Amino acid sequence: MGLYTVEGSGKTYVNKIVMTDDEAHRFETAEKILADITIIVVGAAILFGNSNAQTYPVSVESTLGYSSIDISSLYFKNAEVGVNGTVHILAVEV
Repeated sequence: MGLYTVEGSGKTYVNKIVMTDDEAHRFETAEKILADITIIVVGAAILFGNSNAQTYPVSVESTLGYSSIDISSLYFKNAEVGVNGTVHILAVEV
């Protein structure tokens, strides 16, 4: 079964980032408003936050959800130095 767009709901946004270092990252560098966001963390725990601090922990195999967010404002990094996780995101572009 493939991903599809329900008429009137917007384009499906699917992305993933495999961490390769311990620096803070984000999915988009330019403003992109998303709705109905599901973020899945695999491989290793990740810390989420904004550009100033990433302190909200999400454990491995856990999900984080938002109803709407500018995805460029969400930063994340490895929770443990040298232990790389992967962050998957599925959402609808607004």
